[in-house]
Amino acid sequence: MGLEERADIVIGLFRNLFACEGRQFGSRSLGVLGISDGCEGVQWNAAYHERDQTARLGVNLEGLKYDGWPIARLIEREIFHPLLLTEYRDRVPRPQMVTVRWWRDAWQVSSRVPIKESRLPPTPIALDRLDGEGWAHALRQARECLDPERGYRGRRRTKVTLRPSSRIVEKWVSPHLQFTARFAEDSTRSLRRAKDDLEVLREFAVRQTRPAMRQ
Repeated sequence: MGLEERADIVIGLFRNLFACEGRQFGSRSLGVLGISDGCEGVQWNAAYHERDQTARLGVNLEGLKYDGWPIARLIEREIFHPLLLTEYRDRVPRPQMVTVRWWRDAWQVSSRVPIKESRLPPTPIALDRLDGEGWAHALRQARECLDPERGYRGRRRTKVTLRPSSRIVEKWVSPHLQFTARFAEDSTRSLRRAKDDLEVLREFAVRQTRPAMRQ
């Protein structure tokens, strides 16, 4: 089967498990096709990746405005009072099966463009191997993808290196967070196990992005 056929299976499993029509994303040229639940802020998504021939379920948070830049709230709260490793990781059934990814999105109007500086170390990394120093380092890098002149509530203009041309240009950038777990593309049971591994991390992301209660 090709990318489209495998992605169709993944999309069907996702729609059945999450009981939603969802919003499809990806492209043949990128080698990734998938679906999200379409929610603003913290999302569930699933995709088939042709490069390594894997299906992945994800808890996804993009660097978009939504209701006041929820990704900025998560970054700030985790820098000053981190909860991921202190309160949530121990509740994940199989932390060794979950990958934590921070990356830098570069924008051309409303589309992303591939850049060499996309990865924010030490991610991607298995959740069970992530330590406090590494998490703090990734958070600081993620914050640097937001504009300090707007209180870190907006994309930042910076120099990046385009792929594959290696041309250095200025682009607007923003941070992007994802927790992912692989699953067998043709197995509802495997998808459910991946969801079980990620459910607590979705709870974490929703909590850390929630607008502050007004006094």
